[in-house]
Amino acid sequence: MKIHNDKLPTPIGGMRARTRAVAATATTAVLLAGATIVAASASAAEECSAELVIANAWPGGYQGSVKVTGLAGGVDGWTVTVGLGSSTVSNAWNSTLQAGATGEADASNVGWNAVLASGQETEWGFQGSGAPPAAGPLACNSALTTPDPSPEPSVTPDPSPTPEPSVTPDPGDPGDPGDPGDPSDSNDDWLHIDGNTIVDAQENPVWLTGANWFGFNASERVFHGLWSVNLYDTIDQISAHGFNVLRVPISTELLQEWKNGEAAVPSGVNTYANPELEGLTTLGVFDAFLEASKDSGIKVILDVHSAKADNSGHIAPMWYSGSITTNDFYDAWEWVADRYKDDDTIIGFDLENEPHGKFSESPRAKWDGSTDVDNWKYVAETAANKILAVNPNVLILVEGIETYPKDGSSWNSNNEDDFFSNWWGGNLRGVADHDLNLGSNQNQLVYSPHDYGPLVFEQPWFEGGFSQASLTEDVWGPNWLYLNDNDQYPLLIGEWGGRVGQDQRQDDWMTYLRNVIVEKKISHTFWCINPNSGDTGGLLLDDWTTWDQEKLDLLDPALWQDTEGKFVSLDHKVTLVGGTNVTEYYAGGNPPPIG
Repeated sequence: MKIHNDKLPTPIGGMRARTRAVAATATTAVLLAGATIVAASASAAEECSAELVIANAWPGGYQGSVKVTGLAGGVDGWTVTVGLGSSTVSNAWNSTLQAGATGEADASNVGWNAVLASGQETEWGFQGSGAPPAAGPLACNSALTTPDPSPEPSVTPDPSPTPEPSVTPDPGDPGDPGDPGDPSDSNDDWLHIDGNTIVDAQENPVWLTGANWFGFNASERVFHGLWSVNLYDTIDQISAHGFNVLRVPISTELLQEWKNGEAAVPSGVNTYANPELEGLTTLGVFDAFLEASKDSGIKVILDVHSAKADNSGHIAPMWYSGSITTNDFYDAWEWVADRYKDDDTIIGFDLENEPHGKFSESPRAKWDGSTDVDNWKYVAETAANKILAVNPNVLILVEGIETYPKDGSSWNSNNEDDFFSNWWGGNLRGVADHDLNLGSNQNQLVYSPHDYGPLVFEQPWFEGGFSQASLTEDVWGPNWLYLNDNDQYPLLIGEWGGRVGQDQRQDDWMTYLRNVIVEKKISHTFWCINPNSGDTGGLLLDDWTTWDQEKLDLLDPALWQDTEGKFVSLDHKVTLVGGTNVTEYYAGGNPPPIG
């Protein structure tokens, strides 16, 4: 059964029932890369301060975030005055700001974020149409708000239907690292490779067809959207729509915090919508997510997306940045590998998101046979072997770089014509000359390029027209597809995606890459679930609950299904919601997913 409706039922009764409050219907929220501080001020009474950030902007709209901080003595309820200029609020979250507001508007706390001790922070946000507001002070005052002892959130949830009783997964003690899961439920789903195919322990080919959900990599340190929607309901809907794996971006900085016992309770979780997550640290929320994924038949790939926990951290070209060193990068991976070595919910580690840099830039990631500090091949090989010494069963995903010297040229050249260039993380030409050496664990290696269309950036190969054949011959083939076609390694395209129905060339590119994915049964994780991805949009629309049907229709052939159209889980026991699993798939005589 394919469930591709615009609005799925809440996962109560018809899906996976759990004992929990019904989730609030939600508005969207956004905190994206490249944030620019617009204004900040403290009230005259010095009770609180407020800081406005424009997190993203595009023609005709923008996304804003406001951080409220309690000052001396703290506050018990707050109101911030925002000058919106000529723009109009289209939706808002975690405050009382209403859609339709324009000019000068007041935004007060909701119940769960009213009390701020001295130095404590909370964040709320809004999306607007029109030009972003001009720089100017944000007045913050506690005297303008009288807290309601039992206030409702800005979006009132539907109080029915009543959930059926069942066991709620225990996500662990919010005060310490917690329990990463019961090993008795795990460890029959580990994967490895055979030529260009990913296979299970029984040597059955499998097809990883998933999506990305970001937020743990950013300053919020949890999934974006939890300010609005319920974690468990969202995971059930992702499962019901056929995504059998989630790639989860995270930062080395956050892994360090977890390793050192410094995980904090995040401000980006609306506990009215997520009562199960109340009081949990960022690590507790992550473990709750793993339990929800396990229950819904979804596997997880953890991706170090940046060194720093920052909304623009992925812009940095290297795996190190500021106080985060290469050794920190290694230590973080070893720690997380050890913590989850007995839980096959996490089946893969994507070592570093999009190492990049042009030949003339410093620092920049290169790929060669040296042990130089900027050699991504050497660092990836070292990190992979450290991980596999702890857990030899996990898949290791290695992305490419941006540029690579042409034959007869070297990394010392200052001539741009001496280099092949591609998308960040999309240039895997170096594997042909300098493959990673993982010793006896070579069968855990998967290469993972990224690729995007002309709406993200007008690359030279899009100019003057292009076709599936030209992209295959000029771009995909020489940069990464050769690894699949030569039966050397499986590929998992870690990021691809974009807006649909806005630009014919963009739609053509996405269709062509989809066709190659389907024809060759290449694993992939689509970018992304989040609607707050500025240059691509999301599989969810701005309300964080409605699915983009055009994208679902385009993706449908690229999601693993049996001959009856049921989506296939990578788990051997648990099915996707409304779908099936690997065991049932092969027991039913379905053909192996081999291109």
